[in-house]
Amino acid sequence: MEVRQVRKSDGPLLRELHLRMYADSPNAFGESLAEAQAMPMERWEGRARKLAESGHAIGFVAVEGDRAIGFIAAYVGRYRDGSIQHDARQAVTLTRAWVDPQARRRGVGQALANAVISWARDRAAQELEVQVTQGNVPAASLYSRLGFTDTGRREPLPSNRGVQMCFLIRRLEQA
Repeated sequence: MEVRQVRKSDGPLLRELHLRMYADSPNAFGESLAEAQAMPMERWEGRARKLAESGHAIGFVAVEGDRAIGFIAAYVGRYRDGSIQHDARQAVTLTRAWVDPQARRRGVGQALANAVISWARDRAAQELEVQVTQGNVPAASLYSRLGFTDTGRREPLPSNRGVQMCFLIRRLEQA
């Protein structure tokens, strides 16, 4: 398995990955499968460029052979009121983390999260934040092993207001 940064040419790959992500875990993400299916390719290409070239956002893909088996993105800032607030420069928010069901429990999620942690350290971030939907025990366990703790903060998931997001945080020591 290789973890690599999203490339600016990865728009089609991002679309394919996100459609798999949302079909597999419809209550884990703020965007729905229907919204992703309706998005024009130009939006996916724009996302790929942003995750490849932006100084305040990054995406990583886990690849095994010629198949993408995982994804994670991160943004400088904190998630507040439905979007990333980029003025909180000391924080990095992990988002859209997903591992293909056939690749779970093999360290893919940890490898993706570690890539973000390294990127955040390079930007002198002081803490990491992630949201996990209530009841997603495997994701909560992974983040616990990575040193995240529950803040007690809850918000409804934008794509399904009946599901609560739990906010987790990790202080980040500089290497």
